[in-house]
Amino acid sequence: MTRLTAGAAACIAGIALTGCGMFGDEGYFRDRSDDYQVASSLPPLQMPEGVTEKRQEELYEIPRVGDGELETGEFEVPRPQPLSVNTGADRVKIQKLGNRRWVLVSQPPAEVWPQLHYFLRSSGLKLASSDASAGIMETAWLQFEQSPDTKDKYRLRVESGVQPDSTEVHVRHLSVPAETPAEAGVDWPQRSTSPEREGWMIDEMSTALAAESTGAAASLVAQAIGGGSVKVQLQEPAGKEPFISMDLAMERAWATVAHALNVGAYRLHREDSDIGFFYVTYDEDRELTEDEEDGWFSWGDNGGEDELAAEAQKVTMQQLLANIDPDTDAKPTLFADVQGLGGGPVADIPGYLVVVRGTGGTIEVRVRDTSGQPLSRGKASQLLMAIRQNLI
Repeated sequence: MTRLTAGAAACIAGIALTGCGMFGDEGYFRDRSDDYQVASSLPPLQMPEGVTEKRQEELYEIPRVGDGELETGEFEVPRPQPLSVNTGADRVKIQKLGNRRWVLVSQPPAEVWPQLHYFLRSSGLKLASSDASAGIMETAWLQFEQSPDTKDKYRLRVESGVQPDSTEVHVRHLSVPAETPAEAGVDWPQRSTSPEREGWMIDEMSTALAAESTGAAASLVAQAIGGGSVKVQLQEPAGKEPFISMDLAMERAWATVAHALNVGAYRLHREDSDIGFFYVTYDEDRELTEDEEDGWFSWGDNGGEDELAAEAQKVTMQQLLANIDPDTDAKPTLFADVQGLGGGPVADIPGYLVVVRGTGGTIEVRVRDTSGQPLSRGKASQLLMAIRQNLI
């Protein structure tokens, strides 16, 4: 037994002494994951005399990269896009803001338009007019059994959504006395006459659109809806501060920006709609992790409250206002009419200010540091793009 043990020890010692030659870049057991970068083509197989060669096509042809040599070295696999970017995972959604509701479809208007025509026909609702250039459909007058003293009419307004290749369908309901002449002009109200009947149409329409195919057919006449553009764009003018432009009402713009600042790498800590800015932190290293106590997915190792967010949560609105420099010459001047600026000691407050300015239809969103100064062009574009991707 002693001899066997001694022999085994000698063998192990011999392997250990020669380990440097077996492992590493020059050894036998080396990392061969990058060998493909220096691989070369072999000459074609030469057939012997008297044998007819049968030509075959290349099954896995390697395309030419260029005339130069293939660059070798370390290759870093790019990180996948965050899950939070996939805001259109479901094709059909019902969106709500206050007492307004609409249907959001993750398809361009040209594909949604014929689906709406099919829905109305299959529901027995006749169309009185259909204007693809304006994105408007109006049903003929109909009558509900529960209200024989009135007659009703619906208008569907189709327009491009906030995200590219998305569509919003807004519904308006009108109810008038049954004796109203059919040829009388229609004066559509600002709000539906009956929110319940508007809701019925929205629910039925969204269910029908969700059951439709992914929209292989498209309407040529509906190509002009929205002018091929979206309501929101990231603007990067030369020599000026980047910003997001929104063709939305302020209420809608504020709500969708607030949503985007609560997902992904962002954390929203303070907001004031009267002043018009959000206080946020941004950490691109935040990842979804599995956590049994806080649900299937949670943020970070401690259920979503990382050190940066915890520090920012202690910052008050008064501290933020006191930290903004009222005498800055940064253009545009975003805080000229805000009261209570400055006066406090300069503090190193983490995070950013997301500033929303403008009136309905001409809303602009910018990102500044916590002293109100513009960021570098690259950083501002990165932060704005993260907002743009999560707007709804």
